[in-house]
Amino acid sequence: MALLITLCRGIFLPVMIAILPLPPQITQYFPHQLVSVLQWFAFWAFSALLIIPWLFCVNRFVIHSLGRTKRVKEALDDRTAPKTVIVMPVYKEDPVVLIKAIDSVVNSDYPSYCIHVFLSYDGCNIDEPYLQVINHLGIPISLESYPQSIDVTYQGARITVSRFKHGGKRHCQKQTFRLIDKVYADYLKHHDDLFLLFIDSDCILDKLCLQNFMYDMELKPGSQHNMLAMTGIITSTTERNSLITVLQDMEYIHGQLVERTVESGCGAVTCLPGALTILRFSAFRKMARYYFADKAEQCEDLFDYGKCHLGEDRWLTHLFMIGAIERYQIQMCTSAFCKTEAVQTFCSLLKQRRRWFLGYITNEVCMLTDVRLWKRYPLLCLVRFMQNTIRTTALLFFILAISIITTSSKIKNLPVGFIAVSLGLNYILMVYFGIRLKRFKAWLYPLMFILNPFFNWLYIVYGIFTAGQRTWGGPRADAAKADEHTTPEEAVEKARVQGDELNVQVDTFRTKTEEKGVPIRPSSKVNGRLSFAPQLPDRYYDYQGALGTSLAKYLTPLPDVPRIALHPHCSSDSVATSDSGGNSIYLPQHVETLMSAEERAKLHISSQALESTGLLNTQEADGGERGLYVQSNEDLEDNRAERHSEWESPGTIVKRATIWDATI
Repeated sequence: MALLITLCRGIFLPVMIAILPLPPQITQYFPHQLVSVLQWFAFWAFSALLIIPWLFCVNRFVIHSLGRTKRVKEALDDRTAPKTVIVMPVYKEDPVVLIKAIDSVVNSDYPSYCIHVFLSYDGCNIDEPYLQVINHLGIPISLESYPQSIDVTYQGARITVSRFKHGGKRHCQKQTFRLIDKVYADYLKHHDDLFLLFIDSDCILDKLCLQNFMYDMELKPGSQHNMLAMTGIITSTTERNSLITVLQDMEYIHGQLVERTVESGCGAVTCLPGALTILRFSAFRKMARYYFADKAEQCEDLFDYGKCHLGEDRWLTHLFMIGAIERYQIQMCTSAFCKTEAVQTFCSLLKQRRRWFLGYITNEVCMLTDVRLWKRYPLLCLVRFMQNTIRTTALLFFILAISIITTSSKIKNLPVGFIAVSLGLNYILMVYFGIRLKRFKAWLYPLMFILNPFFNWLYIVYGIFTAGQRTWGGPRADAAKADEHTTPEEAVEKARVQGDELNVQVDTFRTKTEEKGVPIRPSSKVNGRLSFAPQLPDRYYDYQGALGTSLAKYLTPLPDVPRIALHPHCSSDSVATSDSGGNSIYLPQHVETLMSAEERAKLHISSQALESTGLLNTQEADGGERGLYVQSNEDLEDNRAERHSEWESPGTIVKRATIWDATI
């Protein structure tokens, strides 16, 4: 594969020399006929590489709706809407920003009783921001002690607030998954309609995001209900616009609506970002062992570290691509949107993109050298291979612009056709996106077309030269390392707290586990693993039989895996992961069990008033078509009793957790 990429990039070397605006003193020695041939080759080669993906993109937007439009035509309720669990890891987040994120979820145009938010703090401290958030959610801040997990009903949705031992985002997700797996164990025996949404604590969901996700995942007419994972469209937001934020906004739009749409049309997206990704829980359950495996202590070098820790979202996508039994099960939803804060300073942007680049390039190598992916997604792998082959060639346009500005070259000497195809096709799409999404900054795409290649080149060079050191050419005296007092995971987290996850000494991670190694690519046991569990005659789902191993084996640690060039084999697979740290996960306690009788009475009255208001507003919204109908207090009590019995019945989501002393 390395030889093929080198060969393909070598072909473009004479082409780039022929197209570059070099001084006449040099170009006079070039054979005119050869230059003409090379220029025409460049034109048709780049045209093909641009037009073919462009047609894929257009085809997808003809088939699938783009924009914040309501896809579900019939009103959803708590019986027809799939159950959705939202995982939101939190670490030193501003309470105001976090509350906005929570409100955006619970205020979605989706039945509140089908929403369960797991608000998971990466740290056990009970500090002022934590108290501000739980007080806003209705949890008293006068409690003598706070359990590890607390259940509360907030605006009709269930929220579980948990505090876990500090260990980083992936560790926090792992602990949350263990809790979810325990809470919904009975429900999953009867249903396969539980979905898991990963979002960041600063993301603001669009009102129709959940509903449109569910439409493509489960509710679409004629759906085979076999979609495994989807990502949506993440846009940037900022209070103060600058050149950096405008370029980021255009890059987000172009990168997702063009590049990911092309990937989606070729069989699967290659990155499921942690900021907005929805997964079928039964599928994620089967991959959790591989995704949550403690791989820090097995890292031999920065390549392993970049793949497992800097590019964990791409690693998860790689697992799902191998586990899928057919193409088009990992897609992009073009009608599910969320907003995230744009990076404000160039230094922060440089750090962010260095992390993204190193995580991308390590996982890209693993993907393009995996024969299983070439067999299942041949067109996708070919597109990715060609895109990596021509990477950095777009820098030509930046050089051409400089040559015109400095008058070292004339416009008539430019490859006009070459520029017209590249700029024209992309600009047509960006104009369309700007109109459909009402984001008219997309019309400034020519600015991005000229400047972004230079920034991308800078990110690559900076990422390569600083991959193993604290600063560009600087010392690494403060690099985190593992020793007898510090585990590899703690060293990784120390570097993260310092603001640079690459500031680690990876060679110290393997002192205690010399025999282990990180597999280059996922185990062959992952192949086709995401087939759906059969439903037994008694309406139970046979997850145990589908996995082929006993629960006792699920809870065993990862076996020793030698580091070899091909695909190592794991002796057993898991739907639940053991915790290497030995931390126990307690089932959540409902907030009412922690309150006094007087506080419970006040909470009941306020909840009753809020519920009455909500039902009244709902009936008023439908009054134009069905007539206004306000339920009496007796009706409200009957409905509450019916819902309560339904929640507590086997095979449905338990809406009110009780106090449990048992641990996982």
